[in-house]
Order: sequence, then C-alpha cells, then structure tokens
Amino acid sequence: MRTNPSILITGGCGFIGHHLALELRRLGKNVTVFDDFRFTMGNPAYRHFIQARLKKLADARIPIIRGDATDSFALADAVESVRPAKLVHLAAIVSAAVCDLEPDQGFEINVHATQKVLEILRQSKGIEQLVFPSSSMVYGHFPAESVTEETPANPIGIYGAGKLACEHMIKAYHNIYGLPYTIIRPSALYGPTCINRRVGQLFIEAALEGRKLSLEGGGEDRLDFTYIDDLVQGLILILTNKRALNETFNLTYGESRPLKALVGLIQNRFAEVEVETKPWNHTVPHRGTLNIDKARRLLGYAPQYPLERGYPLYMDWYETSGFRELVSLKKPAYADDLVDPKFSRQL
Repeated sequence: MRTNPSILITGGCGFIGHHLALELRRLGKNVTVFDDFRFTMGNPAYRHFIQARLKKLADARIPIIRGDATDSFALADAVESVRPAKLVHLAAIVSAAVCDLEPDQGFEINVHATQKVLEILRQSKGIEQLVFPSSSMVYGHFPAESVTEETPANPIGIYGAGKLACEHMIKAYHNIYGLPYTIIRPSALYGPTCINRRVGQLFIEAALEGRKLSLEGGGEDRLDFTYIDDLVQGLILILTNKRALNETFNLTYGESRPLKALVGLIQNRFAEVEVETKPWNHTVPHRGTLNIDKARRLLGYAPQYPLERGYPLYMDWYETSGFRELVSLKKPAYADDLVDPKFSRQL
C-alpha cells in the first residue's frame, strides 16, 4: 500500500463529503473532491451555507473537480487524473422522500452511478479501497430494538432498496474482480451545514421561524441520531485500518432515542415553540438502535457525541449562521450561482 494514498471523494462538497475532506486534509492526507454542484436549495439561506462549505475547501487547498457521477466519461477522467488508491463514493440523492417521489432519479443517481463507479475502478487498477455509505434504511422495519450487520435487510422504500442493490453490486465486484470495499450504514445524521431536510434540521428551522414542530406518530419512534464528527472519525478509521477491508459496519452513535427527546432539547432552548402531532408516514420504516460492537471491536470506533451533546452544537451553529436574516431575503438560490473559478476546475 502507498504511504500517503490519494483519496477521491465523489459528492465531496456535500454534508458528509466536505467534513470528511477537511479532516483528511487536517491529518495531512492527499484528498481531492469530485462534485457536480447539483444542490437542492429551496431556501435562500442554503446558498450561503454551501458557499461556506466551498470556501472552507478552497481555504484548505483541497482540489475540486466539477463533474457528474452519472457521467462515465467525467468520472473516468477524474479517476485517471487523480489515480486514487481509495475512493469514497458519497455522490447520491440523500433524501428517501425524494427517491420515493422520483424513483427514476433515485435509481439513476444512487444505483446506476454506483455501478459506473465500480466499472471504472475495475478497469483503472490499483484501487485499494472503495468506501460506500449505505443506510439504516436497508433494514426496513427493525425486527427488534437493535440490529446488527447480520440482521436480514428488508427495505420498504426506493431509497433503501437502491442502497441494498448497491451493497450487492459492490460485493459481486469484490467476489468476481477482487475489488476491495468497505460498506457503512449510518443513521439520522446531523450537524453544522446539514441541510438535507432530516428531522433534526426541520425542527431547528421551525423553531427559528416561529412555526410549530410537526411530530409524527406521537414522538415515540426511535432513531439512532449520529453527530457528523462521530461519523467522520469512523470513516477515518475505515480509511486507515486494514481490518476494515471487505466488511460492512453500522456506523452510528449506537443508541437510539425517541423523537420526543429531540423535541425536548428544542423546547429547552426555544421555550415558546409549539408542537403538533401527525400520523406516522407509512413509507418510513420504524427503526431503533444500530449495534456498533463490530466497529468498536475491529476499528476501535468510539463515538463521543450523545444527542444531549451534539444537538446543542447543531442549534448553536444554526443560531450563529445568520439563518433568520438570510431566509427573510426571499431571494431564490440557484446551483449555478455557486460556481466560482477559484472553487473548481472542469476536466
């Protein structure tokens, strides 16, 4: 293995990707980002947040290649240019709701693009590891309070089905072509610059805008909320530990909490916030704790951010981000506005 292998991150300007790239650079790693700048930005504040991501990447002197992961030629050119030993494939539609509404796009971007990545890596030679983020959604309705990596996967929606299909493809490429891989299954991610419309973000924005929190199913359903720094540290371990090769890991905090616990933390800070209850969305599986014993044992993974520590940090970031002022501008945000020559280069 190379002493300081180059690492290519597809979707590297996204929430997970930019946090991972910045930490890799801080550790002295050779990292390049590949991204198509295709961001979902219905809220004008999000443009500011994404620009902040791009500025941090530029300030860290992390190269950004602008390209589409569904474009085999652009992706192959990027791999040829960077010659990565390791590739973290984060380019995806990260919203289960969007995948259910637009299944063609969900499968094209999440599944077909992954197959293109696999084929390019098979032909490029020299790849030492493909890291693929799957999802807790592959389990479907949890059959017990906690699931391990050996729990049978039984997704109920387009997003989970696509992620599981990718897992099977990756293992097939390993079995037939010897492609080394690591699959991770995260859950309920949150943290600064997360604007992927997860429940933690929606609650904070509702509180800041004086709207009611919409709590589905009475708040009893449980999620394994995972702060971004814990996930990134897990990914660093995966990228630097041979014991991670050809394995699948649950990579979460490792303790589920009911949604009403999240509401309680919001109300501790925004006492005036009101809550309305709605029926549970039948397209969303009932989940719980992802057992992380395997990651602890093989990798030394040790998450540090329980919900009571991590979620206040997320609220701190939102309150100091200028969200209230930015959202009041009502100025439409367009992805093309983000592209700045100093941020990216087109292959």
